Amino acid sequence: MKVIENIPIEIEKEEVLKSLGYYRKKKSVLSSSIDALIEEEMKKAKGLIRGKGIYVILPVESKSKDKIALKNITLKGKTIAKAMAKAEEIALFVDTIGPALEAEVNRLYQKDEYTKATILDTIGSVAADEGAEYLNSIIVEKARKKSTPRFSPGYGNWDLSIQKKLLKVTQASNIGVTCNEAFFMIPRKSVSAAIGLY
Repeated sequence: MKVIENIPIEIEKEEVLKSLGYYRKKKSVLSSSIDALIEEEMKKAKGLIRGKGIYVILPVESKSKDKIALKNITLKGKTIAKAMAKAEEIALFVDTIGPALEAEVNRLYQKDEYTKATILDTIGSVAADEGAEYLNSIIVEKARKKSTPRFSPGYGNWDLSIQKKLLKVTQASNIGVTCNEAFFMIPRKSVSAAIGLY
């Protein structure tokens, strides 16, 4: 198990705009007032984001068409088994931007500042994904192997119920990540995934 503190997260405005539904090809109109709000919330987000990650790399013990067995965890589902078919090892990881941004989003909603809250929430999602990309690259670089694209619980038929076990195996509580009874991660702006290494 390896913890990565202070993940450097650079929020790309273009990604925020895409996530908010603004597309250049469709010539979506971005008003100057909304643009100013996006800039304002992006600046605010920088002070709220605390990127952290944790991962473990486990050898593949056995595999079939619908499951891959690792030490202490079995990844069940045809889509995850197919995605990891070449894997000799699998890295399981969790990254988070922490709870502060989510708390600010909730505060904005309570004040009926829905536009700001929606923009900041979207920025948080983009930031969590940026953190996952960074962690993905670090894992692959250190492993010095080829890799599959990252694959998260809930994709295809990889059931979300694996989340609890995945968080336990990665010891995600060390970076403050847990999950609720519906298997959604807390803080919400967190990403869990598997990467096949071969």
